[in-house]
Formats: sequence, C-alpha cells, structure tokens
Amino acid sequence: MLNDDANTDLAGAFARFCSNLILENGEAMVLEDFQHTMLADYFDGATETLVLLPKKNGKSTLLGALALFHLISTRDAECVIGAASRDQATILYDQAAGFVRRTPGLEKYVDVKRGYREMRKRGDSGRIRVLAADVDTADGVIPTLALVDELHRHKSADLYGIFRDGLGPRSGRMITISTAGGHELSPLGSMRAAALQLPTVEREGAHTYAATADRSYAMHEWALRKEDDLDDLLVVALANPASWQTLDALRARHDSPSMLPWQWARFACGVWVSSEAWWIAAEDWNVLGEAEELAPGERITLGFDGARVGDSTALVGCRLSDGLVALLACWEAPPDAPSWEVPAGEVDAVLAEIMERYRVLRGYFDPPLWRSEIDTWAREFGDKVVQRYDTARSRMMGAVERFRTDVATQRLHHTGDVTLTRHVLNAQTREARGGGYWLAKDRPGSPHKIDAAVAAVLAYEARADVLAEGGNRSKVPMSWN
Repeated sequence: MLNDDANTDLAGAFARFCSNLILENGEAMVLEDFQHTMLADYFDGATETLVLLPKKNGKSTLLGALALFHLISTRDAECVIGAASRDQATILYDQAAGFVRRTPGLEKYVDVKRGYREMRKRGDSGRIRVLAADVDTADGVIPTLALVDELHRHKSADLYGIFRDGLGPRSGRMITISTAGGHELSPLGSMRAAALQLPTVEREGAHTYAATADRSYAMHEWALRKEDDLDDLLVVALANPASWQTLDALRARHDSPSMLPWQWARFACGVWVSSEAWWIAAEDWNVLGEAEELAPGERITLGFDGARVGDSTALVGCRLSDGLVALLACWEAPPDAPSWEVPAGEVDAVLAEIMERYRVLRGYFDPPLWRSEIDTWAREFGDKVVQRYDTARSRMMGAVERFRTDVATQRLHHTGDVTLTRHVLNAQTREARGGGYWLAKDRPGSPHKIDAAVAAVLAYEARADVLAEGGNRSKVPMSWN
C-alpha cells in the first residue's frame, strides 16, 4: 500500500495502487489505456477535469479507486462526492467502500463509517464523504478533491460551482464524470460547449480532447456524432473504449427489447439527445398496459400502415367502447435483410380473418405503397369500412396529437404487446412546415420500426371519428348487425 511520502510519479503510483484493489468479480483491477488518458491531466496538475463517457465503461469504479488513493496518499484529505441526488452520489461511494471490504489489508488504512456515508483515514483527519445535491449542505466545504458524478442529471450548476470555488489551498482539484446529457442548454451542455471553444481541441476516432492553454482545465469525451451510423457496432465500439465492451456485449445491449433508440444514442453512443424528442415517454405508455385482449365479435376500428420491402407492416385494432389498442398483426424484416418483402398474400388472409372475427366499423389505411390492395379490400369489405388515410397531410397531425394527449391523460389503454410498445417508443415527431407534426423514425434509414405506432394512431383516430358521427348501429354494415 501507499504512504504519505509517495508524492512522485502519482500516475504510476495510482496504477500500482489499483493493481492491489479487488473488483466485484474477484479479480485485481487493471487500469486500461483510456483510463490513463482521462486522468493524465489530473495527475499533471489540472484543477478541473471533465470526462464524458458512455455508460458501462467503469466511470464510478475508477473514481471510487481514485477517491481511496487520494485519501491514503494525501495528508488530511477532504474528498467530497456529489451528484444530483444523495442516492446517486452513494453509487460512487459504494464502489470505494467495496474496494475496502474486498481488498486484503486496506482496512488498516481506511475506516468505513457504515451508515454515515463516510470513510476516515486511520492516523489523521482525512476523509471521504457524500454530500447531497442540496447546495445549502455544501456551503463552506473546502475539498482537496471533489468528485462530481453524472453531471447530466444536475438541474443547475450550483453544486459544481460551490465545489470549484471551495477547492482547498493545497492544490485542490476536481473531476467531473458523466454520460451525455439530454440538451445542450443544461449545465453540463453549457460546460461542454465552452470546452469545445478552448485553444486546444483535438479529435481522434470518437475521442475529443479539449484544454486551456495552461492545461488547468481539460475535457475528454468519447462520443459518436449524430450523423454516424449508430447501429454499426464497429462504429459504436469506438465510443466505448473499455475492453469489456466487446461487440457481443454491445450487441446484447443494442438488441434488448427494452432498449429505446434515444437511450442507445445517448447512453451507449454518447450522442446528445433528449427523451423529449420522442413523442411518448416510456413511463407514460407502460402504465397504460393491461392484460386484456380484444374478444371475437367486439366492435373495433382498424389502422394499417407499412412498407413493402425491408421494413415492417402492421395492423392495429381499437375497441370502440373504451379505446383499448391492440396489435393484431405485424410483419417485420429480419435483421440484415434489406431485400425482404412483406408477404402480401398473408396480409390479405389476415385482414380477411380479422374482418370475420370482429365487427369492424371502420379502418384507416395508409395508401402510398399498398394502393392497389387497399382498393381491392375496399371493394371486398366496403368502402365505408376500408378507407384511405394520407398520413402526410395535416389530418394526421391532429390524429398524432390526439393520441399523444390521450396517452398523457390516461384515456387510452393497450394490451401491453411488446412489439407495439417497441414501435410506439421508437417513434419521434417531426415538425411540419406551417405547424403541427407527424411521426417519423429517429433518422433516415434507421432500422427502428414504427409502423405499428402509426397504425395505432390510425385505429384510434378511426374510433374517434366513428364516435363523433354517433357511433350508433346505423353506421355498422348491415351484415354485421
């Protein structure tokens, strides 16, 4: 272990210190090249270091090790850990405490005050402690090392400012580490924008380095650009420098049914994007799910939207009585199959089966790629039941807003189908010239399917129109009365 006289070659001393620490998997910690890079300015004397790095690259573990190293190697250390919430700050603290618990001999140097979120160095007054984001509790702190975790979650720059302005006279320093934020006008976004205007700005691969002329302030960012292919895992790997972020590990995250496009872009690729760019929040949608299905013979409306090649096509139903939305059928192109075609004959058969199973009052069908089939279905099932609906016109903008509003006010509910949920949460809104918006993918050519979301909007809008017309039995085709 280290002693107070070990004050030369701190970067090398820290690497040796880490080699003694035991990780949660029982193995010794080994500093990787990118970790040396992100701490080089700190060990060279930088007062402030900002590190932006996608999730799962060991940020909290590294800073937990650094906090312990600082505590042991600095006389009367005052190391403070701050985050947007006390619970968030405790994540980093717990990493440090875990090292003390697992690493033989470390408890001789560090006393973990369990329940107090504080560690003390044996032999002097040095300590590591957690401070809540409530800035009133942070006033007066004079840190020798301030660690700020996940600055993207901070609503203001107050805590950061208090730590920075309170740095101790003995070369106090601070390190801020975070994933990408949601919008560039946030405290973190403003700090990053200022860093990108510094005299030194260098980019190699997905790594951007920025620094003041005297190197007292430095920023390291690992991130892709918005125009990069965020679904090419070889490209994504550039922004995830940790050795454990293998292509298989990235693929597992990317392909998870719960992974939303904005989460992948922001937390795996380092791209600045807000969840608010998507029309519906996951929590608002998920709370509306019910373990219920449409029953045969029920009065429903339909929505249909889709491509012909390399994408998806969906049929969604909506119960007239209460607005229950249910995915009835969906055809999706397999991954890496751009020439795959929707089986048109199967779509015909499924639609016929739906018409027989339910009392379909009206269906809105997006026409461009299925115009001939829609005309055939209108002749077969009645043109009052099968109606074209141009999703590129202003009428669709009102339908999207009605659907989103009724989700927010919990007037709509759905069956909880995972495919429908994925499509709904994949969709973004695109503002139209002259006002209003419609649904679109997160970017041109994106593999994230949204056709079931569009079909759901159409089915729900068809229900609204039927109800507006009275929703009475005189509107129902005679053969279904």
